[in-house]
Amino acid sequence: MPRPISNEVRKLIVRAREKGYTVKEIVEVFDVKKTTVYDLYKKLDETGNYESRPTAGGRKPALSTEQLVSITKRINEQPDITLQELIDELKLPVCVSALCRTVNGKLGLHYKKNAARYRTKSGGCES
Repeated sequence: MPRPISNEVRKLIVRAREKGYTVKEIVEVFDVKKTTVYDLYKKLDETGNYESRPTAGGRKPALSTEQLVSITKRINEQPDITLQELIDELKLPVCVSALCRTVNGKLGLHYKKNAARYRTKSGGCES
C-alpha cells in the first residue's frame, strides 16, 4: 500500500484547484495519481477538510493491564504453574500459544530448564 500524501501536499493541491489548474496539470506537478486528486476533491466537498484521517493504531490487546498484573503475580506465587492452569484460574480470553507469547514477550518471564535434570546419573565416563 502506498504511503499517504502529506497534509502539506494536500493543501497545495487544493490551492492549485482554487487557482484553476486542471487535474492533468496537478497530477504532473505533484506526481500523484488522478484518482488521488479526485478523492481529495470529493473529501473536501463532503467534509470541508482535506487533511488525512488519523490511523487506527493497530489491534487492541486481548489482555488488559489488570490481567497482566494478575498473571505476573500468580506466576511469582507459583512458578511451576502451567499456562493452561493460568487460563483456567484467571478465566483469560486467550489460547495457550497467545498466553505463551505474552508471558515471554510482554512480561519478560521465561521458563528456565533445570540443568541437573539432564546430567547422566553416573556423573561422567564409566570405567
